[in-house]
Amino acid sequence: MSKTYKVTKVESQKRPGRYNIYLNDEYAFPISEEVLIKFTIFKGTELTSVLVEQIKAADSVSKLYGKAVDFISYRQRTEYEVRTKLQTLSENEEAIESTIEKLKQIKLLDDENYANSYVRQIADGQAKGPQAGIRYLKQKGIAEVLITNALDEFYPETTVRENATVLAQKLFDHQNRYPYNKRIEKAKLALMRKGFGFDVIDQAISQIDAEIDEDEQSQLLKQAGMKLWKKYRAEEPYQRRQKLKQSLYRKGFDFDAIDDFVDEVERN
Repeated sequence: MSKTYKVTKVESQKRPGRYNIYLNDEYAFPISEEVLIKFTIFKGTELTSVLVEQIKAADSVSKLYGKAVDFISYRQRTEYEVRTKLQTLSENEEAIESTIEKLKQIKLLDDENYANSYVRQIADGQAKGPQAGIRYLKQKGIAEVLITNALDEFYPETTVRENATVLAQKLFDHQNRYPYNKRIEKAKLALMRKGFGFDVIDQAISQIDAEIDEDEQSQLLKQAGMKLWKKYRAEEPYQRRQKLKQSLYRKGFDFDAIDDFVDEVERN
């Protein structure tokens, strides 16, 4: 037979929204204001042992919910992030799922909105391609269908190509201390890392406005070449020549210009 208890005192804690419950003149357990109201607990209320356990369980969920809200308050979170966090705080999967559902109902958790917001952000920022968005959102546990829908709506192909073209020009201009071919190579690699596809990259690179300063390229070649010529001075003539050519080619210099430079340095 279930035992019956009488609430003899409801005491406010220093922490707002928390109360201590006394049963039969003895401290029994703490609860939140939400649980206090839900179970209509006040001095004189009679509780069965079964109801006491239900109240304690409800308070566990309430505390978990409070911690989830705190976690979300710092920045927008995904369902996967919140679930992972709650699993470090509780082993009660039922309480975790109940908390997740409650957060979703009041839109504090909304993976669709999260995906849409992030995709809009990278589309407007012009610094990342769609593949970067896909990688990031998958890491955050967003469903593939939500990612696809967000990209289709907020990062269309025309915007992707426009962003890639703008970024390609910036990357190319930033690498002005390198030979032309190396600048192109670095721009391509950077665009790949930033999440743009091969066909988009090729189109963006083809639209780079690149005025080649022949005098500047010649000076860069001469500076790099003389350093390497000295570096390989201990090599046999043929090996020295081949290593110099190979090193300069890897640095992105034009093959014909390399031949001209090597011929000139050997004559001198």
